[in-house]
Amino acid sequence: MRIRWFPVAGIFLSVAIWQGGMDASSGSQTNRFIPSAPLPEKAGKAEPNPAAIELVRSFPGRFIRFAPDDRGIVTDEFDSDLTRLFSLDGTELLSFTDTSIGFALNGQVVVLTSPGAYGSRPDPGTTTRLMTLDGVEIASFSGSGLSFVPDTELLIIRDLDEQRSRLVNLDGEEIAVLEGEYFGLELGPRDIVTYSITEGRYNLYDLNGVEIASFPGQIEGWQALPGNQSVLVSEAGQVRRFDRNGVELATYLGHGAGALPDGQAIFLNSHEENSSRLVGLNGEEIAAYTGRYPKLTPDHQRVIIRSFRDDTIRIYMLDGTEIVAIPGNFWEFSPDGKSMIVSSYGQENPDEQKSSLYTLEGVEIATYIGTFEAFWPDANIVVTSTSRRQSDTRSLFIETHLSSLEGELLATVVGSFGGISPNQELLAVSPNDSPRVTNLYQIRMGERWLS
Repeated sequence: MRIRWFPVAGIFLSVAIWQGGMDASSGSQTNRFIPSAPLPEKAGKAEPNPAAIELVRSFPGRFIRFAPDDRGIVTDEFDSDLTRLFSLDGTELLSFTDTSIGFALNGQVVVLTSPGAYGSRPDPGTTTRLMTLDGVEIASFSGSGLSFVPDTELLIIRDLDEQRSRLVNLDGEEIAVLEGEYFGLELGPRDIVTYSITEGRYNLYDLNGVEIASFPGQIEGWQALPGNQSVLVSEAGQVRRFDRNGVELATYLGHGAGALPDGQAIFLNSHEENSSRLVGLNGEEIAAYTGRYPKLTPDHQRVIIRSFRDDTIRIYMLDGTEIVAIPGNFWEFSPDGKSMIVSSYGQENPDEQKSSLYTLEGVEIATYIGTFEAFWPDANIVVTSTSRRQSDTRSLFIETHLSSLEGELLATVVGSFGGISPNQELLAVSPNDSPRVTNLYQIRMGERWLS
């Protein structure tokens, strides 16, 4: 067995585990390194480039998001309820109390929502303001929340009390009042779909707010089909297919779960039987699969399905021929679409928290410590995390791990994973002993910094 040494901030450590911080204003730095156990040597594998990680800067508050186009970072402080936007050099650009900060129109507009509890459902008293990155207010709206219609300069403001939405432009001019709530659904790129909970109906509008049709169905039951001319709507154990004018074309048993790219066959779930089917538009069964929630592989040649009864992922050919069953949960496909991550979930013992990379034929390529967090494509790195409950404080001790695609553990940072910057150069982590701080790290592969 041979110890692997990696250079980190000028110091050589065995698989560097870093916990530290840096004052965003003064640049002073505190470091704490914990050497890990040495890695076993892997016979027959090419020696990978060593990875170095460097703490670039620390920001007060937990990580919320990176700003688009690498303009900065948003953090939120629990104690003061203060949300701030910083540039990546540590300069504070904007700060607000009880306000969430988001972005729209490719990052050119700052969206401020008050009150601003992240992750909670907006209340009827919400106010949303639009502002330039320089702090100039563009418009202000009242309502339970605001959404931008994709690829337009139109906004939809929800009014939960009256189960309706308002379609407005950036100048605040009201274009139309829409029945129901907007959840970001559409049929085509020039459509708006709302859902009325009280009536149990979807409403289809054009961008002028003119109603095209309505469709009966349950919430989360909308599946637009390729071509933008028809839709599957699920309700009470059956799926109805409509054209965009609201004319019913067919009815199928099950729950809609997507379609083939040509729109000529659809997937249906049967929750009671832990099974799924692929059927033609005429209802004729093409194939049957064990498990639910079928997901088509990027090459459109195979189907990935989760079988809840035996906690496996099953890979099928489209015709229903089973290739292999893999224990674990499907997480996502690799950036090149040629492999997939299967990860453990809900394991309390860190030794049982692992992720694996498989080919689309079910052949295991590599295994990683921890639950999958993200691919870091530019670095050819897989980001995972482990957590364990500390016996003395009962608090969670979380570590973020960086591994090569081949499964070589390159580095470990103590703290919870936040995100990877849009330019793929920076890693955001919140340390365990200071969860109200966000640290940004840069990584170097061999002699090259990611930049």
